[in-house]
Amino acid sequence: MNMIEFIDEMLTKFKPCFSRNATYRWFVVVIIGFMLRSDTLGVTSIIRDLAISPTLYETMLHFFRSSSWSLDSIADKWYHIVKESEQIYREGDAVILIGDGVKQAKEGRYMPGVKKLHQESENSSKAEYIFGHMFGGIGILTGTINKWFCLPLFINLQDGVSSILR
Repeated sequence: MNMIEFIDEMLTKFKPCFSRNATYRWFVVVIIGFMLRSDTLGVTSIIRDLAISPTLYETMLHFFRSSSWSLDSIADKWYHIVKESEQIYREGDAVILIGDGVKQAKEGRYMPGVKKLHQESENSSKAEYIFGHMFGGIGILTGTINKWFCLPLFINLQDGVSSILR
């Protein structure tokens, strides 16, 4: 199986998560766009790198607000796909989970989720405090005896969104 067939097979497994076929097709476009984009400027990067007509910018934004899918159903499907993998490393019946977090400095103090964060770095050239986002993630150890890697399961903004969620 080549890479294109593998990606197609994986993305097809997510089709039941969408109540509308058009929304599922936008999901495929967005995921392929995330994989191929050359920078991190969001939807603009996807539009530019996939050579999509700029007139579809607003349409792509509507995908993210659509009620025909939920992040929970996509996450559940991803967990199911990963769980079925034969290359998950196990110690007896237990799988190995890996967690990590990163603080990303942001220039704007009034952006959603931006908080004053303490830097634990022992590098004296870094400020003791920064304004930014704290991201945290959990992954699962997978691969072969020759090469192990962490397959992400869940990543989110860890701190500073309580007022947004209210």
